[in-house]
Amino acid sequence: MKGADILEREDFLKKLRTSKGSDFALFLIDIDDFKLVNFSYGYGVGNKVISAFGRKISAVFKKYFSTFWVGRTGSDSFGVLIKGLDEELVFKRLKEIYNTYFERLTFKISDDIFFLTTSASAVFCKNETFLEDLFKMAEESLYSAKNSGKNCMVFGRNYSVQIKEIQKARKVIVDAIENRTIEPYFQPIVSLRTGRIFGYEVLARIFSGDNLLKGDYVVDIASTFSLISEIDRIVFEKASAYLGNGYKLFFNLSMKYFFKELNNIWRVVKDKSLDSSDIVIEITESQKIMEMNVAKSIFQIFRDMDVKVAIDDFGSGYSSYSYLKRFSADILKVDGEFVKGAKTDIRDLTIMKSIVDSARPFRLRVLAEFIEDEEDYRLMRDIGVALGQGWFIGKPKPEPYDVKIDI
Repeated sequence: MKGADILEREDFLKKLRTSKGSDFALFLIDIDDFKLVNFSYGYGVGNKVISAFGRKISAVFKKYFSTFWVGRTGSDSFGVLIKGLDEELVFKRLKEIYNTYFERLTFKISDDIFFLTTSASAVFCKNETFLEDLFKMAEESLYSAKNSGKNCMVFGRNYSVQIKEIQKARKVIVDAIENRTIEPYFQPIVSLRTGRIFGYEVLARIFSGDNLLKGDYVVDIASTFSLISEIDRIVFEKASAYLGNGYKLFFNLSMKYFFKELNNIWRVVKDKSLDSSDIVIEITESQKIMEMNVAKSIFQIFRDMDVKVAIDDFGSGYSSYSYLKRFSADILKVDGEFVKGAKTDIRDLTIMKSIVDSARPFRLRVLAEFIEDEEDYRLMRDIGVALGQGWFIGKPKPEPYDVKIDI
């Protein structure tokens, strides 16, 4: 099947698992916003486009490589497994292939000509033991290409070393889930006007021996191996013991596993007869909360549960202000980059003031993260920001603790 037939996903993954004996590269590619083709021309045309896309991939790679396999890895995505070449050489060829043949695709349907773009990723590994994990990581690299604006290719290097480290981290995370040793840490959030506690953001902490796994690293690994919801469940169950003490607890919720996580929350709330009005669910705006109708339904579920909603990283996406009009949130957590830059950059300060002014008619509290010193605190308070969080106010600790800022 070298370079000829296009394998189905399971057959391609099986080929990936059973490949032995040489260095290899994995190339993934898909069509950007392909659903628009189906919506505009129908699924029949969409299927023809995908078939033509697959044939082109097979034909192009046959020009460059003697030993490779092509597989359909998703509804509009393909993978290519390439064996037996030097890392620098294979990456050079893949870059040339992408730029020459796949950066932009042209299709003609009757008299209608239209163009499509693609996103791609490529990873290289010398350790065949971790082939299946490499596929997952190649998918993550492809998502990175999408998040970077699409129509680009992301390269991953030195994965033979990285995978071993990632496998170790995954084992630590899995063990922590099985043994319920994941611990909630609490970072204080205060009213900037009074300096007194309003609530705490609840953060997951996982230790390997005496070493703390970095938060972003844990999230990346846990997302790759679909462990986020299990971590969030344990953190919520443990942190819920502190609900009912007169302050709010802020929890991050993964939109990818939304309904599973929501069921976990609701079960704990009912079993422990908790006051759900003390729960604040943070939804990251950069996740672009699904399509509009689904997002509205999600916010209504929160309302029915009497759970508060905070839009995290507000200002980092391109649809920020439409959220204020369409969704019934309670708190806006402003992207920390604006907060950090406000005291030195008039543009960041202007954006902060604009967000505060926009939130008032909607009766939304604005929360500023990354308050790192007294100057940040005073500035945010003076422009009307209601709530603050950052190391100047307090670092995350294993239990909620009281703070009082006298400024």
